[in-house]
Amino acid sequence: MSKRPAAKASVPAEIFRAYDIRGIAGDELDGDLVRRIGQAIGSEALALGIDTLLAARDGRLSSPELFEALGAGIRASGCNVVSLGIAPTPVLYFATHTSPHDSGVMMTASHNPSDYNGLKPVFRRTSMDSDQIQQILLRVEQDRFAHGAGQIGELSVLEDYLRFITDNVRLQRPLKVVIDCANAVPAVVAPALFERLGCEVVALHSELDGNFPNHHPDPTVSENLAELCREVVAGKADFGVAFDGDGDRLGIVDETGTVIEAESMLQLLAEDILPRYPGADIVYDVKCSTRLPRRIRELGGKPCMRRSGHSFMKLAMRETGAPLGGELSAHIFIKDRWFGFDDGVYAAARVAELLAARSEPASVALGASREGCRTEELRLPVPEARKFPLMDAILELADFEQAEIIKIDGLRVEYADGWGLIRASNTTPALLCRFEADTQERLEAIQADFRKLILRADDSLQPPF
Repeated sequence: MSKRPAAKASVPAEIFRAYDIRGIAGDELDGDLVRRIGQAIGSEALALGIDTLLAARDGRLSSPELFEALGAGIRASGCNVVSLGIAPTPVLYFATHTSPHDSGVMMTASHNPSDYNGLKPVFRRTSMDSDQIQQILLRVEQDRFAHGAGQIGELSVLEDYLRFITDNVRLQRPLKVVIDCANAVPAVVAPALFERLGCEVVALHSELDGNFPNHHPDPTVSENLAELCREVVAGKADFGVAFDGDGDRLGIVDETGTVIEAESMLQLLAEDILPRYPGADIVYDVKCSTRLPRRIRELGGKPCMRRSGHSFMKLAMRETGAPLGGELSAHIFIKDRWFGFDDGVYAAARVAELLAARSEPASVALGASREGCRTEELRLPVPEARKFPLMDAILELADFEQAEIIKIDGLRVEYADGWGLIRASNTTPALLCRFEADTQERLEAIQADFRKLILRADDSLQPPF
């Protein structure tokens, strides 16, 4: 009696997100599924006339095994693989601009917890959008693969990356910088870069450890920067910098130990860049303050609000020809003297260049956005399958008098003296909220309006404000 073939494991569709693939390693994302995804990505590449994909990985514990599976899957499609080894995401992006190959796949889960992993595909120097990610899912679900025997090669680009930046960025005076790599992959480039730029570097947690034993690699969460703040003050450093899990985002701390928001970095960079591009668009995401577009206009630029997410921001940069863009989450996109992709390490070098050219401390140069009352990003946990229907219900119920409603990404409501935002997270099972107002009283009033709206959509929820 012949054996029946084993049933094919179902594909967890929820890990195929807005601009990448991300799930719990060994559970939602095991070696077999990564191999199949790799074959799907290779098949899609070949269909577009791309015969070789670069591949790099971060330092997560699951990455070595899953990286092998990824390469095997890509090669099984007949597409070739060129491995960059361990490298930050921006180094992969850099290689798509400077090597013979303009497409690739990064294995990382960025700032997600240590048990996650994921894939960021890039075709022809462009990050995949949600429709393209869904095409990969369909190929996996339908076993719609090309078949062949692709070749494998290796390429070392870390030195080229460091040399390119040191040829590009010049510091007028030496700075003392504390760098916190959070035991993540930016450690393979960031301390070395700042030393080459002439800085005195104090490196924290620069050993790769996928357990992230000291703190989580997310510089937008203030508690993750607490040690950096202390070390900057204790060491009398000019500033401190931290990076996320794959190096495409950064956090800055001034000499007083104060955490600097991405908006302030954007304003500083815009002050330098806009004079060379009069009237240019500057792209920012829906989570940013109303003060940022006001400052962009003062500098002679055109503020351009877009949906949050690195692939959406890069699309906006291409559409508008903007020389600069950024998100509140500290993805900074610089097209001036650079390639336009989000690179936390390069952005930190450009900030250092501007600070070194000024006589005032970082707290003055980067202190433009501190007035008013604001919240951090507030997280309302919602099951993955529920978050988008819930967001649709909130949008349907939204009714705010004497306020402007913006639906670029979720619901943003702008009052004369403040604003509020609720949107579905692209990377986690949650709705995300942020509020800002001229006074604490108005901040609380705006939050109350949003709380009522959320509870009208689902009275079982517990808004975190």
